[in-house]
Amino acid sequence: MAINWIETEIIEHTRWTDSLASLKFKGNVPTYTAGQYTKVGLHIDGELVSRPYSYVSSPNDDYLEIIYVNVPDGVLTPKLHELKVGDKLQVMEKSVGFFTMNEVPDGKNLWMFATGTGLGVFISLLKTSDPWERFDNVILVHGVRHSNELAYQDQISEFDKNKPGKFTYIKTVTRETIDGCLNVRIPEGIKSKQFEELSKVVIDKDSQFMICGNPDMINDTVELLNEKGLERNRRSKPGNITLEKYW
Repeated sequence: MAINWIETEIIEHTRWTDSLASLKFKGNVPTYTAGQYTKVGLHIDGELVSRPYSYVSSPNDDYLEIIYVNVPDGVLTPKLHELKVGDKLQVMEKSVGFFTMNEVPDGKNLWMFATGTGLGVFISLLKTSDPWERFDNVILVHGVRHSNELAYQDQISEFDKNKPGKFTYIKTVTRETIDGCLNVRIPEGIKSKQFEELSKVVIDKDSQFMICGNPDMINDTVELLNEKGLERNRRSKPGNITLEKYW
């Protein structure tokens, strides 16, 4: 299927760490649904090289945003890492994907599990009204290796400020011991019930789970949730677990 590309312009380039960064850009891209992904690309050696990225921005924002990790021996990300304000970026016209709130069945509690850049799609979703209107409790769990990878802290603080008593943010860092952070992988936090203790929310069939990030984390997390009688959410058979794998 042919892809229609739109030229956009970089308006901000934030470097969270030496390799973790986010790009904000503007262009005449059609409205998308929070949770969807696009492809971004650059012309490299006469060829348009592109990769898929979920939007961090929401349809309510007047800009577009992605978060990425610079892979030094990669083809695209080293070039993305060089972009400056005013530079051009090609973006796929039509956003796609089903990691959206309208695909998630109703429930009492919404658990969002993310590793690394998987956080970005949840920022997009939480900027919209749907999660807050449909669920009594929203719990965001973000797992990273190092504490400087805990991006978007100001935005997360805004969620907490604007939704008092409704939002719980749990951060876990696996390769450092940091005050205010757990030191466990997400599956271990579920198994030990540390997430339930911190959020004061029970993991049960009244909950919906959205999981995004490292496939190993996703597979291990789904296995643990399956043991609790929770199943994948499918259009043909609604369940409790909605997934987005990053590779």
